[in-house]
Amino acid sequence: MPQDSIMPPDDNTGPAIVNLVGPKNLRNILFVDDEPLILRAFARDLNKSAVDVTLARTAAEALELLKRQSFSVVLSDFQMPGMDGIALLEEVRRIDPDAVRVLVSGKADVKMAIQVINRVGLFNFISKPWDPYEIRDVVRRAVEHYAIAIENRRLSTMLSAKCAELSYLARGLESEVQDRTTSLLLGLVNALDLRDTETQWHSRRVALYSHRLAEQLGLTGETLLTIERGALLHDVGKIGVSDTILLKPGKLTEEEWIEMKRHAEYGYRILEGIDFLGDARLLVWQHHERWDGNGYPNQLKGEESYIGARIFAVIDAYDAMTSDRPYRKALDHDVACKEIQNGRGTQFDPKIVEAWEEIPTDEIIALRDSVADPKAGLD
Repeated sequence: MPQDSIMPPDDNTGPAIVNLVGPKNLRNILFVDDEPLILRAFARDLNKSAVDVTLARTAAEALELLKRQSFSVVLSDFQMPGMDGIALLEEVRRIDPDAVRVLVSGKADVKMAIQVINRVGLFNFISKPWDPYEIRDVVRRAVEHYAIAIENRRLSTMLSAKCAELSYLARGLESEVQDRTTSLLLGLVNALDLRDTETQWHSRRVALYSHRLAEQLGLTGETLLTIERGALLHDVGKIGVSDTILLKPGKLTEEEWIEMKRHAEYGYRILEGIDFLGDARLLVWQHHERWDGNGYPNQLKGEESYIGARIFAVIDAYDAMTSDRPYRKALDHDVACKEIQNGRGTQFDPKIVEAWEEIPTDEIIALRDSVADPKAGLD
């Protein structure tokens, strides 16, 4: 039904949704439910928010609307006559992969929600009856997620152009190249951190951690800077991975996982023409290898891999565990270190794990806190 066919009351509850700046379709929200009272409640709870709400009573009506306009967020009831909410969201994903999908259900079935996440890339799951604060918060975050996904596409194009510029500059005078490229690297990392909404500043943190761990192992001089640069750029190859795979909230299929694992090779190729990076390119290529030889892309075992890559393996695991994720809160420092100890001799180089444990905890925390400054990173 058209948006103006239901007149919500003037009362308003819940926190205000931020007034997003951008194309109008960023604010277009579609809600599908076969019960008029539920539609009215949704329109009421989103009243006076910076979003344009369109309502539909059936999946067929929703699909007709999707043919005529785009929506940043599609929320659908689970149990509806004809096509149910899961089937509808699967079809939404086919029509517009960028649209953020949310399932609404009167039954708080967590197992069903997990299955849907894997099938249709569900952003969130809401149980009826919802709290007005909850529904407004979910919509706000969903719109922001959509806006970031659209921006990521623009950033990917920009990053490819900058990498081409890096390769061109590398053919000139070495000193001039290094000065100009360092600035480009920092811009590149800023864009990479924005690409994944859940890992902001990850690249900067792991660069600082890797530098400190390399020092603890007795490495000095240019080697320290090389390892720091490699850690900073470790995920540059994700430029070559499609947003559909990179930003998928659910489990990857076997084919998608094969493509995702190629980011290490893509990264090495991107940096291959930048001679001054030296062994930093090896870190990018080998950062998913394991001590026991069960890593990728080349199943290198023990000291066959570059020491910077073995250092980074510990650091990457630590930062992943001590960062918030959609499915869990960040682990404490001590818990993360215990998990790293459990991987000693299998996933990680035992000597590097030992060196990591020797670094005072307050130093590691101070490095993490310093990354709150957007200028933190390479000197």
